[in-house]
Amino acid sequence: MPAKTRSRAEKSDGKPLRYQSEFCARLLAFFDVPPFTVTEVAKRDGSVTLVETAAELPTFAAFAKLLGTTCDVLESWEQKHPAFREAARKARDLQGNILIQNSLRGNYSSSFAVFTAKNLLGWKDGKEDAASGAPLVVRWESDK
Repeated sequence: MPAKTRSRAEKSDGKPLRYQSEFCARLLAFFDVPPFTVTEVAKRDGSVTLVETAAELPTFAAFAKLLGTTCDVLESWEQKHPAFREAARKARDLQGNILIQNSLRGNYSSSFAVFTAKNLLGWKDGKEDAASGAPLVVRWESDK
């Protein structure tokens, strides 16, 4: 007889993880990290140099793992619970800020930053949308 498999939304005890209002604060705390840290490193000649290290980019997958559940469960909570939906929006803003700050400082490769912004944050480049058939129009207006 095959081993019983757990549903993706079940905890290790076999019971589904139920939404708790405290998950909103936990989500925001998980995503609210400094984008980078700066550390002083002493050189052999006695001088000191500053080394900047990017923070690990927080993700919903990592938060789901922390809770022992899946991204599908988090998405269902977003649909069912307005407070969690708002917390998730704020978490995405925090995630975007970390991505932007580290990209601008050269802590993330540009190809990673572009790919991640498009896939995690829904960003698009300014190219024509082939599906709409309409060209992108840019207007410059002056206050003068």
